[in-house]
Amino acid sequence: MACRMLLVTCCLAVATQGAAALREIHVALTGDDQSTGTAEAPFATVERAVEELARLGEESNATDMHVVIHDGTYRLKKSLVLGTSHLPGPGKAVLFRSATETKPLLSGGRLLTGWRVNEDGTFTVRVPRGESGKWQFRELFVNGERRPRARHPNSGYLRIVESFPDKRSGFTFEPGDLPPALRSGGELVFLHDWSISRVPIRSVDAMNRLTVEYPIGNRADHYKIDHFEKHPRYFVEGHRACWDSPGEWYLDEHSETLIYWPREDETVESIEVVAPLLTRLLLVRGTEEQPVRNIHFSNLAFEHCAWSLPAGGYSSGQATVHEMRDNSDRHNVRKMMESAITFERAENCSLTHCRIAHIGCSGIAFGAQTRDCELRDSRVEDISGNGINLGEDTSRRVNGRAWWQTAPDQVASRLTVKHNCITHCGQQFYGAVAVWAGLVQQAEVVENEIRDHPYSGVSLGWMWNPTPTPAGNNRVHHNHIHHVMQRLSDGGGIYTLGRQPGTVLSHNQIHDIPLNAGRAESNGMFLDQGSDQITITDNVIYGIDRSPLRFHQAHHIDVQNNTLVVARDDMPALRYNNTNPETVRQDGNQVIVAREFKPPPAPPAACAEDSSVAN
Repeated sequence: MACRMLLVTCCLAVATQGAAALREIHVALTGDDQSTGTAEAPFATVERAVEELARLGEESNATDMHVVIHDGTYRLKKSLVLGTSHLPGPGKAVLFRSATETKPLLSGGRLLTGWRVNEDGTFTVRVPRGESGKWQFRELFVNGERRPRARHPNSGYLRIVESFPDKRSGFTFEPGDLPPALRSGGELVFLHDWSISRVPIRSVDAMNRLTVEYPIGNRADHYKIDHFEKHPRYFVEGHRACWDSPGEWYLDEHSETLIYWPREDETVESIEVVAPLLTRLLLVRGTEEQPVRNIHFSNLAFEHCAWSLPAGGYSSGQATVHEMRDNSDRHNVRKMMESAITFERAENCSLTHCRIAHIGCSGIAFGAQTRDCELRDSRVEDISGNGINLGEDTSRRVNGRAWWQTAPDQVASRLTVKHNCITHCGQQFYGAVAVWAGLVQQAEVVENEIRDHPYSGVSLGWMWNPTPTPAGNNRVHHNHIHHVMQRLSDGGGIYTLGRQPGTVLSHNQIHDIPLNAGRAESNGMFLDQGSDQITITDNVIYGIDRSPLRFHQAHHIDVQNNTLVVARDDMPALRYNNTNPETVRQDGNQVIVAREFKPPPAPPAACAEDSSVAN
């Protein structure tokens, strides 16, 4: 690691021949924000180092800048926001890096201290107020591990008996399914086939009827309560009546008190408890006139970022795109969840050897008008939403119309996600994916290990028909994708949408995708509506309880030289739903029944190090 980090540092330090000497700004926990920021007199906060970058940028001293962060945990008081004013000059670079091989932690969370032990052995703490009033949070981390919010049942799911006639406002349940003390409050978590709803509970009555404050499901008919299944799954969170097991916590927002049921051997002296406060950790954004260039991050950890449910509750369509029920945008009824780390109108920026974890929204976004950016050799784990977002959806508007129609040249392009461990995304919002690549061009997702996700591993494309868009020439190859589709249905190790000329899915090893829990099956790869002009080649797909490949309203697809392992003799290797089989050209594929197949060696494990993620 030291050699690779040194290489990055050296490359950035010599941007142009004859440049002035590299300049460093140092940050250390023992520093002082009133000092000079040198190695001998470092600043105390990263925020102060960012201010110094802006000041030096005004001087136009035309030298590469390194912000050197020494070991320790830095609890950010505000989001780090970087733009063109922080750059030292044309062609010059800024690198935020660790002083040593140890990753300094940049946290958007706060420690909860002052715990007391109750008579029953549980712990209680008063939650301090934030600047805007009551501090409300949805996640808690104890000694570096996510702890479950009070939930019923503690594992698995309940099944509704019957939907109310309007298919939106509630349902009946089996007697005894819910705790007697649950009469109102708490949060219903309702599982659709490929998405979820999270809405407050209005009431639970003696007739075994649960009514919600806001509608379950998006406005489209297929999100009705019993559209996919007559008896779909659900559970309840965030109510005192559900608080019944070691490791669980409950936040009483009225009394501003948190209660925690400790695990065995945990004491108030032995626990470090963190709750998220900031709603963004890092924003790198240029302007319409000038993109921000050459800002890099190496060997750092980013943790703890909060996200609150939107007004009217969370009702997702797909991949964290959720319904906006407050009519805040008259042009769009859906919006993508925010990311803790976001790049927009940015070029030649990167994160390498970083760790992004314990995040309440999505992890990283290389979003609107980003080019030549990358995430490499990093860990993305324990994320509530999508792990990584590449490109855009269709919502941004230019001259009153969708950007991809009026300004297709603005498409994000040449984005790289290489050799990362991406695990345990969708921790709260199960319809999330590990890597979402929407309308994007020349993106490359390569040599990653993608594992342990509730829905799809890689989602590519964002148009539900073959209408031409700027998307295309993307490559998803040499990835190890396994144990995905663990909670929801109707997805796959790789999932695609829309026309994507020149896109290639190749040399991926995809396995261990279980039988779908909802109505629609889950597959090794699922080429969904409008998928067109995509090549699937040299992949090995096995351990799939349904067909390795499935096509729904797909068009021209080349399937060649793949090894497709079926669970039994009567299982088709390719399944067609509303797709003309003649448009799927096959050549050189090998179909093997599971009992006759010996799995190949796993690729080098990007997730070789142990993770402190709680399932």
